[in-house]
Amino acid sequence: MSVVAINGSGSGSRVIIGVDDGSENLFLLQSVLKHAGYAFLGVKSGRECLALMGRVIPRLILLDIEMPEMDGFETCAKLRETRELDRVPIAFLTARKTPEDVKQGLATGGNDFIVKPFDPAKLLERVAYWTSRSLKPAVAA
Repeated sequence: MSVVAINGSGSGSRVIIGVDDGSENLFLLQSVLKHAGYAFLGVKSGRECLALMGRVIPRLILLDIEMPEMDGFETCAKLRETRELDRVPIAFLTARKTPEDVKQGLATGGNDFIVKPFDPAKLLERVAYWTSRSLKPAVAA
């Protein structure tokens, strides 16, 4: 696994994980989030994200859809299968923006949909919103 960067005190309450196969996208996320005081871990695949979850429970996951091997939808669904992660918000951060993409993202357990290219100020608004909330776990009917 190649963890791209970590910044901050290591406190789980400020850790944000970015999942994107593009190094330049992870670098941009790291830069924006670091300057806002968040710790950032970037990984390049869904598999790396799932492996990381064994060691870190983040405050938010920013997840791309278009990735090789395991796309963001599959990654999100697998993350939601893990009880320890049912309160972790997942925001898709992607260039895909059709109504079908949004519907599928929400159906797989995503909480938000942010379209790339993103405005850094608007991204930080969404990050602040999700990191300040305590999500209730899903309840089986």
